[in-house]
Amino acid sequence: MEANFFRFLAAELGSFLVGRRIDKVFGPAPGVWTLKIQNTGEPLHVLFRPAKSAGHLFLSPVKPVNPPNATAMAMWFRKRLRNRKILNWYMDWPNLRLALELTPRSEPACGNFLVINARTGMEIIDELPPEFSSQPEWPAIEDVLDEPEIWRSYPHISPPLRRQLTLLPAEDAHQLYFKVASGTAETFYLAKRNDNWQPPLAWQSGKEAECFDSALDAANAYGQRTLFPLLEMEEEKPAQTLLKRERKKIRRNLNRLNEEEARLQLLADEKIKAEAMQAELYRFKDQEGLEEVTVNHPAHGEMLIALNPHLTPTENMEKYFKLAAKADRGFPHIRRRRNELEDQLARLEQGTLPETVQITDSKPRPDGPPPLPKRYKGLAVTLFRSTDGFTIIRGKNKKANHDMLSRAASPFDYWFHLADGPSSHIILKRDHPEHDVPEATMVEAAILCGLKSFRKDDGKADIMYALVKDVRKVKGFAHGQVAVDKKLGTLRVDLDPDLEKKLT
Repeated sequence: MEANFFRFLAAELGSFLVGRRIDKVFGPAPGVWTLKIQNTGEPLHVLFRPAKSAGHLFLSPVKPVNPPNATAMAMWFRKRLRNRKILNWYMDWPNLRLALELTPRSEPACGNFLVINARTGMEIIDELPPEFSSQPEWPAIEDVLDEPEIWRSYPHISPPLRRQLTLLPAEDAHQLYFKVASGTAETFYLAKRNDNWQPPLAWQSGKEAECFDSALDAANAYGQRTLFPLLEMEEEKPAQTLLKRERKKIRRNLNRLNEEEARLQLLADEKIKAEAMQAELYRFKDQEGLEEVTVNHPAHGEMLIALNPHLTPTENMEKYFKLAAKADRGFPHIRRRRNELEDQLARLEQGTLPETVQITDSKPRPDGPPPLPKRYKGLAVTLFRSTDGFTIIRGKNKKANHDMLSRAASPFDYWFHLADGPSSHIILKRDHPEHDVPEATMVEAAILCGLKSFRKDDGKADIMYALVKDVRKVKGFAHGQVAVDKKLGTLRVDLDPDLEKKLT
């Protein structure tokens, strides 16, 4: 979301919400939040989806469809936000943050502010930083136009704003810059480019754009047209999802094919140089160290040709002929491959999947180990599912123990290791930093760690555990060796050799 548009949106939304209560929190899809707001008239919801550029924050009377079971994070927010009144609002608009001050609550322990960060998500904190509502500096417009990456120092001088300023005549650019800097924009725009709605802006970008009298109206229009279709994709049947995925893949391959054809065409053009040199080779074939030569092509006229001084003129000519021949050999393959891809795309447009693509049930299996996520591909680990449904990851070797901290773990996950010697590393996955893990799952993770250690035949073992953020890989240490800055505790467990089979 563009920072200057967010400035107006946050002010309108914050003012609108003051005095209202948050009724419930839902998570209709990963990274998407619904805040149900108590309202005397029609239902009212704040829909929020953070993203680096095309995020969503708007009001809607319609609540998106939710999964049958609320996620742990949705339950966490629901428990801490339900029935709390919004007392005031503050914004750090250059950094796309809106803070809602809430009525106090002590059970469970809750912060005083709900911070909506349009880039990263929601969080509840006790106090706002002192500089949260401070106003940014505005550099001279000449500096804005001269420095392409000025947004790094002034985040409110966003790339879309600078791009628009560079397109306008000087007088219009100064007027727009003053209007945005002074916060006096009165109209907001929603444009469509290549059949895709663009995030709303506080100025008109492009020749055709819908105009709105308020930032909230523009945000609502953008959200209704883009977020709900996005959420529908989460509910699509597997075949429909696969069709979209395969079409996207083929279009990507066609684009790459076009790039390769353009590259081959550049090689094919080298034949003109070779022919020109061949026509007048008698003039300079015995000269040495030539870096360039001027020749006349029978059809293309006079041209200057760069030469490799370490090759003879004849060898340079042959090199150009070979490059052109390479292109000639490649063009038939390009044409054949393009025909294949276009045929496949035509079948996909008619709803026919390739025989090599299998439709599988997208729902997670209720029993058995969790499937191996894509980001774990190539990682030598074993996955278990605890009796409470938590994912437990165990490394199979030293390299996996070393890599899994960065590739398979979040900072708030738990890490387990034998307290008094070598063992496999264990990662116990959590949904969020406040996710409570039942004692039974903690014990199971500790047992799985002890069963892959030199204590496996002892019957009992002491297993320490810590947060992943407190476990460091140290330069110079062997694979699997780490430094633990802060231990959370140690569990003495009975090593049940049958547990591995029970949890797989």
